[in-house]
Parts: sequence; C-alpha cells; structure tokens
Amino acid sequence: MSANVTKIEDNKVRIDVEVSAEAVKKSVEAKVRELRKQIRVPGFRPGKAPRRMIENQVGRDYLYMEALQDSLPNWYSEAVIETDLRPIDRPEIHFDESMDEEEGFKFSATVEVRPEAKLGSYKGVEAPKREVEVADEQVEAQIEEMRGQFATLAAVEERPVQTGDFAVIDFKGERMTGGPLEGADAEDYMLEVGRGELLEDFEQNLVGMAAGERKQFAVTFPTDYAEESLRGQSVLFRVHLKDIKERELPPLDDEFAKEASEFETLDELRGAVREQLETTERQRVEAEFRGRVLDAVAEGAEVEVPSVMVDEKADEMVSSFERSIQAQGIEPEQYYQLAGSSREDVRERVWGDASDTVKKELVLDAVVAAEEIQADEHEMMHQIEHLAEDSNRSPSEVAELMGGNGTYALLQEELARNQALEFLAENAVPVPMPPEEAEGAEEIQELVAETTEETGEVEVVEPSRVEGDGGDGGDETPPGAGEPAPAAGESRVEASVQAGESSAGTEKNEGKE
Repeated sequence: MSANVTKIEDNKVRIDVEVSAEAVKKSVEAKVRELRKQIRVPGFRPGKAPRRMIENQVGRDYLYMEALQDSLPNWYSEAVIETDLRPIDRPEIHFDESMDEEEGFKFSATVEVRPEAKLGSYKGVEAPKREVEVADEQVEAQIEEMRGQFATLAAVEERPVQTGDFAVIDFKGERMTGGPLEGADAEDYMLEVGRGELLEDFEQNLVGMAAGERKQFAVTFPTDYAEESLRGQSVLFRVHLKDIKERELPPLDDEFAKEASEFETLDELRGAVREQLETTERQRVEAEFRGRVLDAVAEGAEVEVPSVMVDEKADEMVSSFERSIQAQGIEPEQYYQLAGSSREDVRERVWGDASDTVKKELVLDAVVAAEEIQADEHEMMHQIEHLAEDSNRSPSEVAELMGGNGTYALLQEELARNQALEFLAENAVPVPMPPEEAEGAEEIQELVAETTEETGEVEVVEPSRVEGDGGDGGDETPPGAGEPAPAAGESRVEASVQAGESSAGTEKNEGKE
C-alpha cells in the first residue's frame, strides 16, 4: 500500500491511497471464509462450499462491498500511520472504481488534521517565579506528624471525653418511628472523637461523657446523605461509653530522632525534614514557573483551536474525574445524583480549561517543530519498559504493538512536548512575583503548613486534573456523605499512551492522545 498527502486548505488534507492487488485479494478471501460459515449450500458441508457457489448465492457485487466495508477502515488507518498524520475528525472517503483482485483499489480520504500554531516570541519570555521558602512551622508540623506515628494510647480516668480522645463505646440505633436500624449497632467500637469518622452530631454527643456513662440522644441525618432512606430522618442512639483513651506522644528529643529515623540527633532530623520539604517546594515552584512560561508563550501565539479537539479533551477530563471518584468507591451516577448535577454539567464546567489545554498542546507542538526536538530514546525505552511490566509482555513486543497501532508515535509526541516545555523554561527569564500574586502565594503556603500540621502530608494537585473527595464510613453506622467537588485549574499538557490493540486513526481520530 502507498499513500500520498496533499494539503487542501487550512488544516485539511487529502490522502490518496493505493491498495495492492494482493491486499484486495486477501480481503475478499477473508469475507468468503466468513460467509462460508453463514451460508448453507446444498451438497456441501458447512464451511466447505467453493467460492463460486458463495458468489452465486450472494452476488459478486455484494461480496466485494462487504469486503470493502470490512477492510477500508484498516486501510485508512494504515495510511494515517504511514503518513504520520493526526486526524481530528471523521474522514470523507471517495473512490470512483470498485475493488479489483487483479488491479487493486484506489481511494482518497479528506480529513481535518491538527492545525499548526504560529509562534510569537517564545525564547527569553519573562514569567513570575516565587522564591523557595519553607517555614519553621512546616518543619515542626512534619516532626509532630512523625511523633504521632509513635504515639501510644493511655487510659483516661479523671476527666470526661474531649475532642481528640479515643472513645470505646457500645451503641445501638433505632428509628424514631420505632424498629431497629440495620447496621447501626456495634460493641467495643473505638473512634477518635472529632475526626469525622461517624456523623458529626453523633461524635459531639460523646464530648463530656464519663467512662461508664450511658446516654441516649437523637441524630438527624443530612438531607444529602448517601443512603436515600435515611435522608432527613431522626435516629435515636443508645450509647454506653466504656473507656476513654488519649494519645501520648513520645518526648521530642534525640532518643526520638534515633527511633523515628536514621539520624542520631533531633537537630539532624530537623535538617533532613527541612531539606525534604525544600526539595518538594522547589519542584512545586519549578512546575508553577513552567506553567507561567507556557501561559506567556501561548498568549503570544496564533492558533485556531478546533472545537472537535476541545470536545474530545473535555470528554477526557470528565472521564478522568469519573475514574477518580470511582477509585474512592462512588459511582458517577451516584455522585451526580447527590450533587444535583450531571455529566454534561461537569463537561461544561471544564470546557474552557479543555480549550486552553488543547491550545497549549498545539503551541508545544510548534516549539517541537521549530527547535527540531526529538523524543529522548532512553526515556522512550524507560516508558515502554513500564508498559511492558504492566501488560506482562516484553519491551520489544510492546514496542512492536505500539508501532502498529500508532501509540508509539503518541508516546514520542508526549515526551517531545515535555522536552519542549523544559526548553521554554530554560530559556525564560524569571522575574519577581507581582505583590498581589506573592500575597496569594503566602496564603497558599499558610494553607500548606496547616494541612501538613493536620495530616503530615502535602498533596500536590496537578494542574487541569478534575478531582473530588468522597467520604466513606465504617460498617457499624453510616457516616455523613462527603461530596466531591470537581474543579479544573491551570491546564497541564499530557497524553495518555497505552499498549492497546486498537488501530490508530480510524473513525473519529482513534489515534488520539
């Protein structure tokens, strides 16, 4: 098969394809074998009738048309891969003559491909970059988190329950209208009061109780509670507080440092924690800077973003969001019902960010072309080896498969874009943060410090990722339902590459990222 590309207008091209006689013959023979299994011919066992008898039954034109319908998508896909095109929509197929097992087959495909961005200034652009700063409070919060991991629980005898205590309770719930409530009873259940493991009102009713005390109280379930039958319902709980425990932290000294780490002194441990936090913060600052540089380059570029690409990117973002909430045990349909929204609502919410992401991808593609950037082969093999491990195949098998379905080129494209982004950042000029942005950065730093103090962890949310958090409770009694809140931030350019079996370039841009 041979294929030639002719540019028509803007980002439309025509692919002229010549299919060999041998390929046409294979296509027709494959259809004959299929029809043999479906058509009964008198005097012949199923699947044994000669071709001429099959043709007599269905007609030559029907046989050829069916073979063409089966093979044309694959021939088009092969042409797309061979010519290294990136279609973004369905092709318009044209042919004047039917297939011929002696002469072969010719067809053309008119299709819209990725537009090319016209770059403005992209070297030496100025972009704000904040300083790498780690507050003493962040270091101490991390140390406190480490202390918490070595804490023990000690019995409390001379005071009632306080927020933060661990309460050991028996409890049983029943509907105010009468009758037990399934799953709302437990014995020797221990929870940290105020952590939000159970309903907030339930936990607050434990505060002030003494060990050995019994109490009954009513709790009204939220109107957006996960279990529909309990929404807005009042439940009477009978609780027996059996024991109170509090967390005892180890002394903050050199002995703790030795036990909790590889360091001999507390000062050494603090230094190592600060260095780790500074490394994380430096990575965050560099990522922010790259994002601002790309913003500046994209703002100075000229590119028409096709709506079909934005639609596709928005669908990818919504699918990513749905996968994230599924990983937390919430089905998308359940989330949409609880949130009073729909998939289309979320799609509309991220559409603007999808458009921004597509534009930046096209701008990076233009930088790759202008600077003749090629994907690093070592990094290519590193990625392929990871895919091979995940698919239980050898790297060579994965590379061959990806070459056949077009995803090898996608991986090259993704890595080249990453290198282009690094190139832009390396050639950019960092400038001080504007006062209003610096103030916002300080607020973020304070929030990070608070988060670290509460959890010991700082989550770095990748730009353009749509996420949500969902609550999940124990078996004994259902907790208040946490509601994920999808959001879209700064755009991040990425491509998802898998070693799949599908062909690239068929239908609506099947060779897509």
